[in-house]
Amino acid sequence: MEPLNRANELPESTRAFYFVKIWPFEDPELRENIVEAEYAFQKKVQTRDKIVEAVRAKKEERSIIISELNTLVAENKQCHIVVGALRNHLGKFRGGNNTMQSQGTVFVEELEQMIKMLSDRIVYEHISIAEEKRLVKEISDIKKVIIYLSTNRALQDTLGGNEATHDKVKIIDGIRKEQQAIGTKTKVLEDELNVVNAEIASIIQEDLVEATTRKYMAYEILKELRSKRDVKNELFIENRAMLNRARDYASRGMVTQLQGLHKTQVDKFMAQWCQSKDFREDYKARTLSSLNFRKLGQRWPDDDY
Repeated sequence: MEPLNRANELPESTRAFYFVKIWPFEDPELRENIVEAEYAFQKKVQTRDKIVEAVRAKKEERSIIISELNTLVAENKQCHIVVGALRNHLGKFRGGNNTMQSQGTVFVEELEQMIKMLSDRIVYEHISIAEEKRLVKEISDIKKVIIYLSTNRALQDTLGGNEATHDKVKIIDGIRKEQQAIGTKTKVLEDELNVVNAEIASIIQEDLVEATTRKYMAYEILKELRSKRDVKNELFIENRAMLNRARDYASRGMVTQLQGLHKTQVDKFMAQWCQSKDFREDYKARTLSSLNFRKLGQRWPDDDY
């Protein structure tokens, strides 16, 4: 039986090009320093992240306090509007027809009757635009009083229709007391807000700035070590880019370009190999380091090329 000719089994269009591979430079001490620097940098990042989370938590606490303060400010403003409306309309009740007071209706009903009368004026009377705007605002203020009384039953219960008008004025005193309570709560919250703001300023100005500086310094050390590694691996990086380009030519069937790239790379390598002993020593060191890493180490002949 004739031995098989392996070359005859390959398609006629198949070509093989052998490129020289440059292995990465491996410096155990430098690699260990980079690992330590990466660990130190990650620790600085984690420390800074914890401080950032603390700042975020304080800011959320501040947002809650500000929200409560805004609510109290709105309540105080509402009380102010209600007191003004009550003074205005209680004066009208004193000076006008007191038939509603003698009917035994509650104060809210009196206010609703006032809204109806003002609305009738807008609808049926010939009034100016300025007067109409004034009446609309007055109706709006009365509605705010009604809403306020509806949510404060204790105050509303003191306003029975059989009481005299001067008894109804007690509601103003009640609202004023509520305003005083609001003022006390506001003062407490403002003090808490000042404390939180001081804590945020302290964390940002001291802890966060210091942590950011340490993180930046650790990163600079790591970057410098990586730069040293990259400088020693310039040949490897250049060779890897060339091999990737060769694979791209092969995948697209660009034989002519691949052949030209192969000739250029091999010729350049052989020229460096023949002209520079340092280049030969560097290449042998890189290759032996790779073989040792893969447990394929071998001795090079002690030849002086």
